[in-house]
Amino acid sequence: MTEKPQPPSIEKVKERSARVQEICKRADANILILDEIIAQLEEDNRRSPLYQSRLKKAKRLLNFPEEKPEGVENDRDSATTTSCS
Repeated sequence: MTEKPQPPSIEKVKERSARVQEICKRADANILILDEIIAQLEEDNRRSPLYQSRLKKAKRLLNFPEEKPEGVENDRDSATTTSCS
């Protein structure tokens, strides 16, 4: 007959648990840093003239309405915002 393996001692289980928790904390910290780097790179990409040009062409191709700069209203918008007395 074969002998059943002995379960690890409580001390070993606690050591391994502490090691796994530390590894998880370090992995979470690395993921957070990578997320920040990705966000910065995406922001840089959005600001690039090449990206802006491609986005504008894509919107025209899909017939998206053009975005107006802030503070600029068209005639229809200004007519609906005025009140009648």
